[in-house]
Amino acid sequence: MMDRQMENTVGTENRHLVIGAWAVMLLGSNLAVIILSELLVGVPYWWPWFHAIALTALLGLTSVIQALKPLRMYVLIMLVLSLSGYAGDLEWGMIPYIRSSSFWLDWTSQAPWAVSQIATHLLRLTPAMVIMTLLLLTGSRRQDLFLVKGRIDAPVEPSKLLGMKRPEPWTRIGSIFATVFTTAMAAFLVLAWRPTMDAFTRALPLIPVAILIAAINAFNEEFTLRAAPLSTLTPGAVGRQQALAVTSVFFGLGHFYGVPNGVPGVLLSGFLGWFLGKSLLETKGFFWAWFLHFLPDVMIFTFYALFA
Repeated sequence: MMDRQMENTVGTENRHLVIGAWAVMLLGSNLAVIILSELLVGVPYWWPWFHAIALTALLGLTSVIQALKPLRMYVLIMLVLSLSGYAGDLEWGMIPYIRSSSFWLDWTSQAPWAVSQIATHLLRLTPAMVIMTLLLLTGSRRQDLFLVKGRIDAPVEPSKLLGMKRPEPWTRIGSIFATVFTTAMAAFLVLAWRPTMDAFTRALPLIPVAILIAAINAFNEEFTLRAAPLSTLTPGAVGRQQALAVTSVFFGLGHFYGVPNGVPGVLLSGFLGWFLGKSLLETKGFFWAWFLHFLPDVMIFTFYALFA
């Protein structure tokens, strides 16, 4: 009887944590922005403040309500993203403020493309550095944050989404997806932008810069939007499957106004987020998530260089 009561108590606490994690994610996402922009009159000027204040209040609750304590670092990550302007599709926060300042606009308009782009992506790296510092200072190890290569040949757990019935090594599945993602991105960019050979020739000196920016951006997004949140949600808070679902939906919603946009963009980005998060959890390392993000980004920033 006592064991059953303890199991029920643990199950109830876990449900509370799962509900809490989803609530924090949806509050920190751009779901409200999408609804307000697409179905109502637009985003009110006070929404960013409500967004940040609500996350701050939730962070306070995780300090005073013992049952919510396992979500504290996840809420803190979402608050850092909110205050920095890195998530929620809000033109509000530290990064948008700096990038809209007259100093920044004047400087980037006069600086060469390579310099302005590197500076912009180093600025966008700020939330990742803040989050990493906070997690390391509170006892997390690099391994906890997936900041190791991991076992790159670990088995991919079978999944209906991937059409797999038996385990396959990540070296095989990762290589296949790297080829597919990169080829598809290159084909899309060529068809959409139709660059000339002269443009490619002129952009050749900028390709190393495009590769560097792709490396920074892939690390930034994979750590900030995936590795760090997953590390705080698994295993003690909500478990692997719920953590993977929460982070994938957040990533998908963040691409509603991306390319492609709308519901297709959300679904495709959500699947990509799920796949990359799966690689982190199964290899216990950063390699495949970063590499699979890096290669398509090389294509994207190379094309940006063509028209710089």
